[in-house]
Amino acid sequence: MMGKVLKIFRKEGGLLKALGLWDWYKALHPKEQKTVKYYFSLRCIKSLKFPYKPKDLERGDVLTQYTKKTFLGMLAQTALLEKALEDAEWLYLEALNMDGEALEDHMILNDLVILAQKQKDYEKMERYSKADVDLFPEYEEKLRRSNKGVIPALNSFDVYIYILEKKGEVERAWGILSYMEERGIPFYEETKKRIGEKLSVT
Repeated sequence: MMGKVLKIFRKEGGLLKALGLWDWYKALHPKEQKTVKYYFSLRCIKSLKFPYKPKDLERGDVLTQYTKKTFLGMLAQTALLEKALEDAEWLYLEALNMDGEALEDHMILNDLVILAQKQKDYEKMERYSKADVDLFPEYEEKLRRSNKGVIPALNSFDVYIYILEKKGEVERAWGILSYMEERGIPFYEETKKRIGEKLSVT
């Protein structure tokens, strides 16, 4: 009996252990652990291509190509799709606090901006979009390489410009637009025209 217990104990950790998240998980409040389990199980059920089963979260030797950030971001995205915005935000912020690459942080911040837009929370929209804009130099080259030398449209930049314009900070908004044009980040010509017209009369 003792041998069976020890065998089970050695298997504890599963995907969480493989990702180095076991200690993080065990330190969570039981309610938060339940949240992690729920969205992992939901992902297993709803995604036919997802390579794991619910039991893989805590038990067995599991190999994974996820990182801490991408795994927690995946759980957060699952919550976001379920319109559980508070759970999604908590998981995204936990992911953001994990060690990893700037491009991973960009993906998380991009989703946090979308979440803030759904909440219609302008303070959060500004906070998360500005954080991503400030981070851009750190992930620019890797993003460019992953997109065949081209920078895709970046929602964070558009949202940040919108917030600055809404606050009447048109010069700062113009500065961001100029930076986007310089770095080859797609922008809306009508936005440039509108802000340019505002600057000409101020």
